[in-house]
Amino acid sequence: MSQLHVLHPHQRREHEELALIALRFTPYHEGPQLYTLLAVGGENERPLSADGSIVFFRRPEQAEAALKLDTSMSQLGPPPGDVESVCDIAESLYLVNSQDEDAHGTLLDCLLILDDLVRATRLHMPERFQGVLTELTARLTEGKQLKAIFTNTSLRSHVEDGLLWCAGAVMVKARIVD
Repeated sequence: MSQLHVLHPHQRREHEELALIALRFTPYHEGPQLYTLLAVGGENERPLSADGSIVFFRRPEQAEAALKLDTSMSQLGPPPGDVESVCDIAESLYLVNSQDEDAHGTLLDCLLILDDLVRATRLHMPERFQGVLTELTARLTEGKQLKAIFTNTSLRSHVEDGLLWCAGAVMVKARIVD
């Protein structure tokens, strides 16, 4: 997935700036559980990090304090006040497991954000996951529906395993600030 870019291609920026990203992991939680900042619009889209960990925070108003932990990103200006994109892992797993449509692009958004987050972990993604998730991202970017992509349950299972691996990799390299 490392060759993919976060967010949507039509949202490319002329210069590097910060984007507030929300993440949701569990289906029983209403709304986002964690937030981070991404540097977007440049050649190296990356999340907020400190000491080899991705920095997350629980409320958007904590963004400014969290930004102080990453000197390279703090030079990009103040954090935005509005969430630009959501990585809803819980909803993405539901879509992969049982749905034939993703009308809101939830799965594609999740895959694109996870791409940047996993690259920031510097962990090696197993090839079997990288291949299936890269292919899925390409098909979703082309506008294919889940029904046309998931022609068998085995593929759904492989994608689910890949998403869970990504979520685990991100969390083991996470630093949650309060």
